[in-house]
Amino acid sequence: MAVRIRRGVHDDAEFLAWVMSAASRAHLTRGLWDLIIGTDEAGCLDYLRRLAVAEPRSLYHYQSFLIAEVEGERAAALCGFETGSKSTDAWAIVGDAMSNVQRDLGWTEADAAASYQRVAPIWEACRPPDIEADFTIESVATVLEYRRRGVIRALIEEMLQYARQRGCKLAQITTYIGNDAAQLAYEKSGFKVQAEKRCTEVEKILGVPGFIRLTRTLEID
Repeated sequence: MAVRIRRGVHDDAEFLAWVMSAASRAHLTRGLWDLIIGTDEAGCLDYLRRLAVAEPRSLYHYQSFLIAEVEGERAAALCGFETGSKSTDAWAIVGDAMSNVQRDLGWTEADAAASYQRVAPIWEACRPPDIEADFTIESVATVLEYRRRGVIRALIEEMLQYARQRGCKLAQITTYIGNDAAQLAYEKSGFKVQAEKRCTEVEKILGVPGFIRLTRTLEID
């Protein structure tokens, strides 16, 4: 099976909306984006499609993604970005991009406040501790028919090569505790479990015990 890997382009926005939603849900029926956006499936995908093309260009912008194609069909994607002291504040830029999406969708201050209230307990109590990784992989998802065929491993290797070229030394990736398929895929790509963060709030809201973080040291070629 030949896999072609390329950077995302504007026309990928609809596919990347699905990727972000699917990655957020993982093995669950709803995920963090469902909490943040607080609408039906079509509304969530419309929000995320807009985010994929929004300014300022955040880690969820199409240019941050690598996409794997098999026989011309989009099969999987993930994004990667620098973190730590030498990078800009990636999450602050995400916040600005999300604010612009919400403005364009006509969100009121009450809508924004309700969104924050839905997800704040997780942000405030359940994030794993900072381990000073200087590169992060995020929003990993594969179309069902292409799973367990090495597509994600190929994407990860390509993204980590980009990280090496940027001079990064330690990559991290986070998923839900219990997302065994994803954990196995990351471990096959050389990541090792670094820490778990168990939290009653995320269990109440999403039904999982918390988050698991994996890391991989990046050898320079």
